[in-house]
Amino acid sequence: MMTVLRIVFFYLLAVLVATVLGSLVQTQFNLAALQAMGVPVDGTTRLHSSLHDLRFFSPFLAVMVAACLLLALPLAEALGRIFKPWRWLLYFLAGFVGIWAACELANYLLPMPTFIAATRETPGLLSLMAAVGLGSALFGRLTKPKARRGLRVLG
Repeated sequence: MMTVLRIVFFYLLAVLVATVLGSLVQTQFNLAALQAMGVPVDGTTRLHSSLHDLRFFSPFLAVMVAACLLLALPLAEALGRIFKPWRWLLYFLAGFVGIWAACELANYLLPMPTFIAATRETPGLLSLMAAVGLGSALFGRLTKPKARRGLRVLG
């Protein structure tokens, strides 16, 4: 029972980290787009906008991230057992590719042109994918099996 609670806690932590990072990515790319149009954006505006998005945008992103990781993490775990040296990379890629698929699905199903504005252009999309990849990699790191000690025969 404790192991299940531990896994659930690490999953929720990974979702939280990925969501916070992703929300901050979204905010900064939106503010950069405003600056490109000549709108002045100072540090206080960045801070207030970031806090606003963490409060109001991140719950929507959290649903996407939670669903994405719920599907991607077991796949990363299965592949990680086979390709042990690349376990960390597999977890990162699971979140990275998973949120891309979730964004594509959301953009296809929802009536608005783009659900997450930062994903309209490649740098924003890659940054959001990296944010979720980091959350996923954190889960992989926290759930990494302990190394076996002692003499290994045949492997």
